[in-house]
Amino acid sequence: MPALSVVVSEPRELALAFALMLIDGFTHAPQLIGEPSVRFAGRALVPFQKRPDATFLFFNQPPGNYTVDVREGQNSGRAPYYQPVDIPIVLPMPHPLWPAFPDVTLADADKPLDDPTQPEAYRAQRTAATLQPTTAYPFPAGATLIRGRVAVGAAPVAGARVRRVGDALEYSTEADGEFVLFFLRPKGSGDTVVLRASHAAHGDVDRQVKLVRGTTVSTTIQLAP
Repeated sequence: MPALSVVVSEPRELALAFALMLIDGFTHAPQLIGEPSVRFAGRALVPFQKRPDATFLFFNQPPGNYTVDVREGQNSGRAPYYQPVDIPIVLPMPHPLWPAFPDVTLADADKPLDDPTQPEAYRAQRTAATLQPTTAYPFPAGATLIRGRVAVGAAPVAGARVRRVGDALEYSTEADGEFVLFFLRPKGSGDTVVLRASHAAHGDVDRQVKLVRGTTVSTTIQLAP
């Protein structure tokens, strides 16, 4: 009879330091596409992900100031679906019964969590935990988009911020100068929006663009040399 080998491991007590709850910026859902990498900056610790939700659990972390790096698509061989974010975290979390970011104890329980009139403290955390799509994001058919490029002459501009005037949503261009903005509730098929491209070396430029509901409109924003 073959010998039976039994390995007895010592029990380990895991104390939850905090839970990071990420949100897809397009769907507003707590599920992400792709494979995001979530790490403490400068540390090899891999958190536990509660699938299918985009909740990442960090255990046994001492008190201190941390930065959580969120990167998507690093090891996939394709362009990332989300813009990278760095989220500052202070441990221990203020509420031991809800050690999570965003902290729902800061929210008004009588309003939806994505309500724009939620308290500023909660909205700031929710914004930090919301991942914004890149130009590679697989938007569904029928999405209302503005895709474009920021350039000086024929040269693309990296590091330009493109946003709709009066809206918090913005896009930071990479080396190709390209951007995409989505509109979830356009009022009509011919709405005109004002986009503002900002760059420290080239100033601000506004561009009026007419939306076409359910389709993609393309534009190029030229900055001054």
